[in-house]
Amino acid sequence: MNNMIDITHGLNMEQSPSNYIEFGHFDSRRFGLNLHERIGDTPSEKGITTSIPYMQGVVDMSNLLGNRIYDNRGITYVFYRFGVNRKGTARDFQTTITNLLMREFDQRLEDSFEPDFFYQGKCQEVVVIDDYDRNRLRIEITFDLYPFKIAKHTEGDDLFDPFNFDIDAFHDGLNFIITEQPSTIQLYNASQLVLRPLVTASGAIELTRAGRSPLELEVGTERTYRDFRLEQGMNTLTLRSLSGNANISFDWRKERI
Repeated sequence: MNNMIDITHGLNMEQSPSNYIEFGHFDSRRFGLNLHERIGDTPSEKGITTSIPYMQGVVDMSNLLGNRIYDNRGITYVFYRFGVNRKGTARDFQTTITNLLMREFDQRLEDSFEPDFFYQGKCQEVVVIDDYDRNRLRIEITFDLYPFKIAKHTEGDDLFDPFNFDIDAFHDGLNFIITEQPSTIQLYNASQLVLRPLVTASGAIELTRAGRSPLELEVGTERTYRDFRLEQGMNTLTLRSLSGNANISFDWRKERI
């Protein structure tokens, strides 16, 4: 048995899987599952259009909030479990992993294919097929997930390894000393959507953006503000301390399709 090879995929029966997923209490490596296929489509857009009489085409309002809006995304993983030589094994195995996967809700899904991001959602379906003639089980696990994948690290970490030179921006820290004289800073949102960053201010600070009313930031623990969002790309902010010098820091996790 130690030297047996799966003819279809050329894998040693006892080879440790190099590709895996983790979801709640389920870890595909724990069950010796070898990933065969990953099926995931781009999430469908929630189109918001209206047709106006005597006007060509339609008016598309899908970008009303500053970014396109999507439905949940589905991802299906196809695994094989080798070394199965007893008919009926599929039934017991499906019961085991289905109970692990289906009890979780709004859980974090980690995929070795995306080492710097995670998905969020729930397991939708588990199908186990007994292919005992080939000494294996075929396992299909389908997830219903939030449309965006979320970075495991925050932008304030400024890590080099997960940096994408095509679409990321290096901030060199997101901490600033603000005086009573107005100062301008720039924050780059490399996400696929508009988001609210976490803000921590050690003193009373006024934040202003072009074309918008000033926002006075609260002193204390990090928090978000309903009226302060980072648009996609570069954001220019003007900050002014209302009483002496003060420190301010920003942080967020980028989200990508």
